[in-house]
Amino acid sequence: MKRKTIPLCLASLLAVAAIPVSATTWMIGDNDGYGSAIPDNANHPFNGFTAGYDGRSAAEIAATNGAQYTDTYSTTHGIYGPQSGDVATFEFTGLGNGWTEGSMWFDMADFQASTFGSVSTTYNGIVQNWSFSDGFPTTKIRFFDLAQNVIDSINSLGSLTVAIDRNGSSDFYGFDFALLSDRIGDNTDIGEVPLPAAAWLFGSGLMGLIGLRKRKAKIVSA
Repeated sequence: MKRKTIPLCLASLLAVAAIPVSATTWMIGDNDGYGSAIPDNANHPFNGFTAGYDGRSAAEIAATNGAQYTDTYSTTHGIYGPQSGDVATFEFTGLGNGWTEGSMWFDMADFQASTFGSVSTTYNGIVQNWSFSDGFPTTKIRFFDLAQNVIDSINSLGSLTVAIDRNGSSDFYGFDFALLSDRIGDNTDIGEVPLPAAAWLFGSGLMGLIGLRKRKAKIVSA
């Protein structure tokens, strides 16, 4: 009976350990440091008061679905920015309806809500808190795990529209990229998706059982 139990446990553990943990991502723009090779989370050299910075590549300029808002500073500022209007829109389409979790990533520059007022940001019309006071001249990669009501809206619409409206703000800011993932976020690196704790737990149990069998085999052979 015992000889049957251990293989069954091993089979179960192997099945759980085999759960895929890779994320699917959708990216608007590219991680090229605002077209100026600025390192992640470093200071930027832009000054929106004198000239609107535009570091877009030809591909980014030609892109649709909101990608034109990447590599610019100040984005949607009207007088000082390289683009007209007050609302920056990032639209992710073709997302399907099987979402159970997700996260948004932005490389954002120079948000100063405490000085100039916060922008009004929505995900599929659902209000988000973007009252960031990073200060000038800071860039920051920031991630947001999506709330359940946002997940539900993605499953309902098959898309996600992020709208950043600066009508109530006089802030200067910019974006290098916007990225959507169908997994929860991790504050270490964009490309890393955390392995679920359950998989780690089962994996540890698997290694323990393998070690136990080897130990028993040595005792028997001795």
